Amino acid sequence: MNDKVASAASGSSRGYIAESIDELKKVQSPTRQEAMKLTGVVLLIIVFISMCLFVMDLAFNWLMGKMLG
Repeated sequence: MNDKVASAASGSSRGYIAESIDELKKVQSPTRQEAMKLTGVVLLIIVFISMCLFVMDLAFNWLMGKMLG
């Protein structure tokens, strides 16, 4: 069994912290261009879902108005 695996499997907090630090060293931050592109994608999805909810709200209001009024 690998030393890292053995230390993680034993439940020692020292091994867990060491592995966490090793994993954090592998993390790469996105470039400014990637961050801007992904932000744009998220905003477009938010607008799309908002519009869908708006249309559904209008449809349900119209349907309830027909049924009750």
